[in-house]
Amino acid sequence: MRRKSFKIFVYIIIFGCFSPSGLAGLFWPTAGAAQAAGAVASPPGARPLLLIDGTRLTIVPRPAGQPSVIMLPRAAFTPMINLNSAGRHTVIPADALPFVGRGLDLSLFDLAALRQLERGGRLPVRVSYTGRRPVLPGLTITQSGAGIAEGFLTAASARRFGAALARLAAADHDTASYGTDGLFADGVSIGLAGVPATRPVLPAFPMHTLTIHGMNLAGKPDTGGDVTIFNVDNARRFGDPMEVNQVFSHGVARYSVPAGHYWAFANFFNFATNAQRVVILPQFTVAARHANTTVRVDERAASSRITVSTPRPAALQDLTLDVVRAGRPGTPTTSLTLPIPGSWKTWVSPTRKKPTVGSLHAFTQATLTSPPGRGVPYAYSLDFVGPDGRVPSQHLVARQSSLATVNERYFQDLPSTGGWLTWGGTRAEFSGALFFAIDGDPLALPGRQIQYLTGSPAVVWSREYWEFNSPDGDGFGGQFSAAGSLRPGRRINEDWNRYPLHPQPFASFARFIDVFPEPPSAARAGDVLLLEEPAFGDNSLGHVGSGLVKDPGAKTTGHWEIDQDGKRLASGGGLAAIPPVRLSARPSMISFTQTSSRVGRHYILSPSSTTTWTWRSRRDAATLPAAWACRFGQNFNAKMTRRCAVQPMMKLAYHVAGLDLSGATPPGAQVIGLNVGHIQLASQPAIGDASMAVSFDDGVTWQPAQVSVVKPGRFLAQFTAPAGSFVTLRVTAKDKAGGSIKETIERAYRTTS
Repeated sequence: MRRKSFKIFVYIIIFGCFSPSGLAGLFWPTAGAAQAAGAVASPPGARPLLLIDGTRLTIVPRPAGQPSVIMLPRAAFTPMINLNSAGRHTVIPADALPFVGRGLDLSLFDLAALRQLERGGRLPVRVSYTGRRPVLPGLTITQSGAGIAEGFLTAASARRFGAALARLAAADHDTASYGTDGLFADGVSIGLAGVPATRPVLPAFPMHTLTIHGMNLAGKPDTGGDVTIFNVDNARRFGDPMEVNQVFSHGVARYSVPAGHYWAFANFFNFATNAQRVVILPQFTVAARHANTTVRVDERAASSRITVSTPRPAALQDLTLDVVRAGRPGTPTTSLTLPIPGSWKTWVSPTRKKPTVGSLHAFTQATLTSPPGRGVPYAYSLDFVGPDGRVPSQHLVARQSSLATVNERYFQDLPSTGGWLTWGGTRAEFSGALFFAIDGDPLALPGRQIQYLTGSPAVVWSREYWEFNSPDGDGFGGQFSAAGSLRPGRRINEDWNRYPLHPQPFASFARFIDVFPEPPSAARAGDVLLLEEPAFGDNSLGHVGSGLVKDPGAKTTGHWEIDQDGKRLASGGGLAAIPPVRLSARPSMISFTQTSSRVGRHYILSPSSTTTWTWRSRRDAATLPAAWACRFGQNFNAKMTRRCAVQPMMKLAYHVAGLDLSGATPPGAQVIGLNVGHIQLASQPAIGDASMAVSFDDGVTWQPAQVSVVKPGRFLAQFTAPAGSFVTLRVTAKDKAGGSIKETIERAYRTTS
């Protein structure tokens, strides 16, 4: 699910370290650029959350100790700040930040608390007050008394509250009178209902006064600018979200901190002109022998405007500045990331000296799209890596020799406007406990697009697209790929949504440890069977379908059954994921049947498929490579393990010759390339025979296709189809170890009239 709109974000990531995945591969016969593991396209377990200003986040769960992915919508032009300190993750809209601790409790932005307490798209809030019960925009009160009221905000009403909060933040900016008037008059304080109000952490070591003097562009003391500091020696020593961020008042921001090394950044926003200046102090010291330390931040130091030059004319859609600051070995990494819409003007202060404690790495990402006009649209997804230890000048140039080129074709039976998203980065950029991705750009379907991406083994990209937008901006259908590297100068042709659609397994081509480990589609951990086979994938390796999700344009249904030696062990239906199933300990034959259907105005071709897999299974004490992990469920706290054995589940891939972008072929002679194999990491028994039958009356009658062997595992099916018909396919294939796959795809594709 996606929400398409424009927003800029400032977020700070503390804690943890992870690594991305590696190179993608090609899969006959589609020649698709299948990028490896780690998709973000609203997979099972993704959870939408609502913030008090109306911002909607989508959180994608990951295993314990690994970063979650937070999808942020390009909505209003309001920056955001994310704080992740000692495992507490908070996401705060910038115009709400001055009110945190001054009218707004930190709990309103605590992701763990929001996940626990939000229900049905409502944000439950608690309001305390000293005078009359306040009337707050958008807030529905359900009960009140003795200076306490409880109520809720919905997505629509939270936007009304957010608009009022933004107006108040602008009004209070020049006086820094946040939390004393307007919405917060008469002692009003708002928190998340169901949790106690946040209290600052009391230090257990000597503290020192740190005074930061902020100067504005006119060289005068600043009021309203924002400054954030972190302890470089160990962010756990000073990382309380209630304290690390302050607002300048008459040029002064004060902290009480332990002695040690620190780094800081200051943001000076001008919302009237859509401009910001970012000043970075890579390192300074608070000495133990001094009771007071003074540091100066000058907005005028942000003198390098971020600009991007590309080989072909392109309009800037968004930027992301990323500064990753690692401290002493074994301590948390901290980082600053500023996603910025292309309509904003941003200046940064270049740095000249490397830090003496820990390391600093700077990166700038940019997304640009072709100007309106004729011809195949194109886009740039770029990642510029700065020199070790410094923030460089931000006049950035992308040269054609440094780029990989992906020629994309998007198949679709019903014209629409969908969307696409490309996100990624380097190992250092992925060094936080949260990773944020900004929703993408509109896409005319069916159609073509050329993507130019930074080519480097150190940079990984993950890509996805969706077919349809609902009235409220959510996206449905389509596929996602996993994250992988591309070589500079490489040219690739890639097909998305090429019919027929059917279940496709997860895939990975990681060269090094993957922070987003893929789940094998069929695995056995001891005597527990774990299955995940997303529906409506296409025929490019690594492309995974959107699966069974609630869709306003279709009736989505599903059913599955698992048998062992002919005896049913478990079955289920609906949109729920397949739970872990316990097997008997003996070696046995497993049969797994999955039916997936989405019927409605959106989906004409391949609306339904039924697939049955069989294989021999036994206990196996295997350990998966680092890029993979078996998971016992799809919620945020699901157990993960690499001690599991991938099952020899078979897979199919189709290549319908002569298929146009609408999913149609000319009538008459039909040729379909058929690939038969097994999922990754499984044993690979030799492929036996394969057969295909076709129907032109939705499965009422069938006729055999002529199937010939091209080479082991590759077949060619031929038959004749009448004009103006839907072609339903039924395929059966076997391996020489007793495994098999049988698949029926309703209205797999069509012929023209």
